[in-house]
This record gives sequence, structure tokens and C-alpha cells, in this order.
Amino acid sequence: MNAKIMHDMKEKAMLWWHARSPRERSILLAWAIIATILLLWFAVLSPLGRRIDQLEKRVPELESKLYAMRAQPLNHARAPSATSAADLRSTLFGLLAEKKISGELRALSASRVELRLPELPMKEALELLEFLRRESGARVVVVNAKTDPAPATASRLVVELERTS
Repeated sequence: MNAKIMHDMKEKAMLWWHARSPRERSILLAWAIIATILLLWFAVLSPLGRRIDQLEKRVPELESKLYAMRAQPLNHARAPSATSAADLRSTLFGLLAEKKISGELRALSASRVELRLPELPMKEALELLEFLRRESGARVVVVNAKTDPAPATASRLVVELERTS
């Protein structure tokens, strides 16, 4: 039934189109082309260009922070005796409590933890991750981040931290 309706509409449109004079058809065609170009520009190309510009500025900064976290030395722990006595999960829980942030911590082993941070702007999430990494003496092993398209919106960050020794 839908195919019949579509066929009838197509026939009516063709009859209407052929009923127009050649000059009217060329004017309508020109208007349709202009409307299509404007729609493509304002709905697709312009927002895409703005998003590309934002990412070109943010990605190098975020990559450098990530590389710095992965390549961090392990001698910057807050209190080596205290952190080595406690497991990594307890240490991270204490550090998150100090910052008054609730995160979901799951111990993968005594020295490896999966951390799900609450929704924060990406810059704040990476600064918090750097703080946790530095203070716990752990290194970032895995990072999974999802960010909403708008620049100031929240991101979801899932990280695996590991402490050796």
C-alpha cells in the first residue's frame, strides 16, 4: 500500500513539474540547488568545521597529558611506606575522598585498579587523573574516554591504574 501511495505522489509531482513552463522549471531548479547548498553548509559543513577546529586545538593537549601520565616516574608517591602498605584501591579511594569526588573503584588485583570517574569536563578529569597518578605512585595503563560534542560538556573516563613494587 505504501508503494502505491509513493507511486501516486511521484506521478502527481511529475505531472505538476511538466505543467510548468521551461522558464519556471529552470527558476525552481535554481532555487532548489541554492536551498540544498545552503542546507548542506549550515547543517553539515559549518558545524563540522567548527568541531574540527576545536579538536585540532584540544587533541594535542590531551595527548601530551596522557603521554605524561603513562611515562611518569614511580618515585613521586606521597608517602612510600604508607602507599606500599595499603593496596592501590584503598589509596585511590582516600585520594578521591580528599578531593571530595566519588568514583567507582574496582580492584583487578592488589596493584591494579579500574577507576570510573564521574562525569567531569575532560580537562578537570585529566587533571584529577594526573593528581591520582602522581600521589599514588601508580601508572596509567589503559584509558577509555568519551566526551560529548560541546566543548564544556562532561566526559566519561574509565582508567586502569597499576602500581609496581
